[in-house]
Amino acid sequence: MTGFDSETLLNGLMRWVEIDTPTGDIEGIARLIDLIETDMRPLGPRLERIPGREGMGEHLIARFAGGPGPGVLVTSHIDTVCPPGAVAIRREGDRQYGPGIADMKGGGFLALAAIASLVREGLPLPGPVTMIWNSDEEIGSPTSSMLIAEEARRHGAALIPEPARGDEAITFRKGRAKYRLDFTGREAHAGSAFQDGRSAVSELARAVLVLDAMTDLDRGTTVNIGRISGGTEPNVVAGRASCDIDVRFADDAEGQRVEAAIMAYQPHDGDVRVTVSGEIEKPCLARSSGTIAMFRTAQQINAGLGLPLLETRSGGGSDGNFTSAAGIPTLDGLGAIGGDWHSPSEHVLVGPLGRRAALLRGLILHFAGHAPDAGT
Repeated sequence: MTGFDSETLLNGLMRWVEIDTPTGDIEGIARLIDLIETDMRPLGPRLERIPGREGMGEHLIARFAGGPGPGVLVTSHIDTVCPPGAVAIRREGDRQYGPGIADMKGGGFLALAAIASLVREGLPLPGPVTMIWNSDEEIGSPTSSMLIAEEARRHGAALIPEPARGDEAITFRKGRAKYRLDFTGREAHAGSAFQDGRSAVSELARAVLVLDAMTDLDRGTTVNIGRISGGTEPNVVAGRASCDIDVRFADDAEGQRVEAAIMAYQPHDGDVRVTVSGEIEKPCLARSSGTIAMFRTAQQINAGLGLPLLETRSGGGSDGNFTSAAGIPTLDGLGAIGGDWHSPSEHVLVGPLGRRAALLRGLILHFAGHAPDAGT
């Protein structure tokens, strides 16, 4: 028995889903934070709204006092990817579709339901519980990552209710970096003065081969040139060209090695200049001993709910990368079960909602009072 009714949870979740909150939609994000704040206030936390900046929306923090335990941080994001109207809200059997319903309004709402259950039942929290709903995760959390890391350091563990594809939890995520290379050559007429030109496009083509060669699947390193641009007209030697690069790595030292190589790139043609920008956006979410201890506890809780829990890893990043980098044991992928996030078919499975809320409830209660390395 979970103690949660999945249909009731779905009704509450749909109130969030019906408010469009693509990253940077300041008004929509404010409306959703208003709703979350209204639902949280009767539970008695100390609420703090962090003003938006750099074109992003607000963030909301809810702090619940507790006993002398080390405390737990639960962090969720409320921004979504698809433009308004791209994901039709509909239900087909056990599948409920909607924008951001899995990634990750589902998990953010289940976290709220979990803490609400504990408070309403009058169970004393053995340690402080802090919950964050941030509004810019889908673009790398540029205005919230430092806030998340700072809050994480005040707690013994972090829980991340990102979506799952089954009864699972994520114990490792790759790190991610983004870079841009801008080449500046010299324009010239491609017919009458070709020799006077210096092609930025040709230099970009050479760079692509070098960048592709940095991919090392055995190490878990991928270097993807995802977008290129350059030139003006076919009869003009291209004076400008650029490319955007996505790097994923399974080890932080490897990420730093690739970054150094990209930053040191020099053009083949000395008359062409290159400017390299970008940085490591998210370090790895480490599969530490503390994270494994958290997973073992989650397994025990889920077994009590009637199903085994699988350990998984992901090549995508989350705000759990930041809590892990802050030195805090982090368990991720604890949100709603579903699929097809970031697409018009994004959905959650209704039936497991109660079970996932119960898992979060048990984890919050346990890790508010027990540090992961102190035994499970």
